[in-house]
Amino acid sequence: MRLQALTGLVSQVTQGAAAVGIILVVHEHAGSLTLAGVVVGALSIAAGVSRPVQGRLIDTRGAAGVLAVCGIVHPVALIAIAGLATVRGLGWLLIALGALAGLALPPVSTSMRAEWGALVGADERTAAYSLVYLVQELSILIGPLILAGVIAPASASVALITVALVAGVGTLGFAASVHADRTRATSLGGARLQRRDSSAIRAGGIGVVLLVSLLVGAVIGGLEVAAPIFATAHGSPAASGLLIAALSVGGIIGATVYGSRHWRAAARLRLLVLLAAMTVWLAVLIAAGGLLVAGVLLLLAGTTLNPALTTLSLIVDTHVPARTAAEAFGWLSTSIAGGGGAASAIAAALSQHRDPRAAFIVAAAAAAGATAIAGLARRRL
Repeated sequence: MRLQALTGLVSQVTQGAAAVGIILVVHEHAGSLTLAGVVVGALSIAAGVSRPVQGRLIDTRGAAGVLAVCGIVHPVALIAIAGLATVRGLGWLLIALGALAGLALPPVSTSMRAEWGALVGADERTAAYSLVYLVQELSILIGPLILAGVIAPASASVALITVALVAGVGTLGFAASVHADRTRATSLGGARLQRRDSSAIRAGGIGVVLLVSLLVGAVIGGLEVAAPIFATAHGSPAASGLLIAALSVGGIIGATVYGSRHWRAAARLRLLVLLAAMTVWLAVLIAAGGLLVAGVLLLLAGTTLNPALTTLSLIVDTHVPARTAAEAFGWLSTSIAGGGGAASAIAAALSQHRDPRAAFIVAAAAAAGATAIAGLARRRL
């Protein structure tokens, strides 16, 4: 698991850096911010659509092969965007490459949850799934740092290529480590590769889990829009990065603390408490009067966000059989991404000509909705 955690950290750097890199490269060479946004949108939509498909392939054929293919196709598509952005009139091709990069976005976190869930006992899964989100959060922080570090002495194109290569090498390394653990798990009687007849989406109660995860994703999407708008309204656009960093740091703290303890309370009760606490912090955030206060509240909200995502993974684990776990986690990722995308659009539209705090209201409303559903449907969870 240590090797998978290390290679998983490296392989996910494009999740935090690819969108920024594409926007910088396409805008610089093609001169169109709209085209850059469409390319990034194609990547995001394709990634969300592909997650359940990738998960089903992992369940039936194993993670190593899926990861190996993605570890080649994803970076190649990003490198092609960096190279072809300099050629005029190829906007359609850049969009297609963005979609290809999204379809082949390595399903590292999905594989980690499925693999580690099979390798550890039930009592250790809270720690295992917390580590999955901790690794992903660190990757999202490190990716932009690598991008910025290469842009300064070189260019945005070189930086995007560098990040793509790093992710490719990490993914292939992760695929090799998964193959080794897969062999060990199979020898111990693992059933993940058994033939399957039904989709994970049909499992009882999974619909409620996905609805809650959709709203948790909406919290993330709303906050990602709220931070730059709020910072700009306070005359300090550069502080938007610090506000997002505060949310990430809170997530890292929350994942570390949550994963280090053995919890006696049922997962559904823990989820309800975490979502309620998140709602409180975000409600207070709406009335925040300054950047420092907003940063502290975002950090506090982050301490509940990653544990909530971890708990959703634990609940998914109880609803689906092992042979459909990867697909189920893929649907979880899709639901979170879909909620984030929808909330980002809504928050941006509401904030454009109104109070900049409108985006915070969207995030708080999503958290309140998730709390209400988790409370009303707690028996199904």
